[in-house]
Amino acid sequence: MNIIFFGSPEFAVPTLELLQASTHRVLAVVTQPNRPSGRKLQITAPPVKQAAEKFKLAVFQPTTTKTPEFFEQLAAFKPDALIVVAYGEILRSNLLTLGRFGAINVHASLLPKYRGAAPMPWSILQGETETGVTTMLMNETMDAGPILLQSTCAIDEHDTSETMSQKLASLGAQLLIRTVDLVEKDQIKPTPQNAADATFAPKLKKSDGEIDWNKSAQWISRQTRAFNPWPGTYSYLNGHLTKFWKVTTSPTEAKAKPGEVIFISKDFFEVACGEATVLRVWELQPENRPRLHSVDFVNGYHVSKGTQFKPHS
Repeated sequence: MNIIFFGSPEFAVPTLELLQASTHRVLAVVTQPNRPSGRKLQITAPPVKQAAEKFKLAVFQPTTTKTPEFFEQLAAFKPDALIVVAYGEILRSNLLTLGRFGAINVHASLLPKYRGAAPMPWSILQGETETGVTTMLMNETMDAGPILLQSTCAIDEHDTSETMSQKLASLGAQLLIRTVDLVEKDQIKPTPQNAADATFAPKLKKSDGEIDWNKSAQWISRQTRAFNPWPGTYSYLNGHLTKFWKVTTSPTEAKAKPGEVIFISKDFFEVACGEATVLRVWELQPENRPRLHSVDFVNGYHVSKGTQFKPHS
């Protein structure tokens, strides 16, 4: 099958790599423009572009896919299908129907659950113990096209969005190759999604990471894993933002105001949360500083029993 590949982040790279190693042919790659990245805001190419250049593939980086000129550029390749993995823009119908097999998407959830831009964080936050990947035929409604194949993956109690991204990227790449093989042989029947079962996973905002200490420790622990690496989970100590990177729940019961430090040991400290639950804190990061083990944070920032973490005022 002759393919034009759409993708941008690291999550999409394993799929491009497996396609290159398969019997299928990648004609060109479409990815997002180079953008500032990292603390120094250096202009950086998307991971997919970097991978495509290693394979010496033609790369397009349009600011928008909606122009007639861009459509004509892709149409000249006469692709059989588009493969879309976390590209970063909703595609119009003229692109979705460009190839005779349409456009096939790899989505990081078991659709119709968690449609949207951030399925991995929201599935962790909601306490799911299983997720997976879905291949589907794309239509103009986001993540609503008929399902081709699905593959499941457990969410372990220590998994973060970062570790799940790595797992699902590999799983999704393998599923995509299976899907394309079967589509080309006309050995797969698309299954419409049940819209009544759909749930949504909207794009993350920085504010999603702020801790509400009235939530349970279980919720805040999942929040810390869900929003790692971005936007991070944070609260404020003496008006200064502090990120929480490694936390667990404690078996003890809180009898203090949510957000108050109630216990300090040489390995961790504990904070009272809602529903009389307790959060055990192991690793933090003061604003614009390196990550610290809890004991170093306690000593360096003069934390004691009764110290209060608060929302942004």
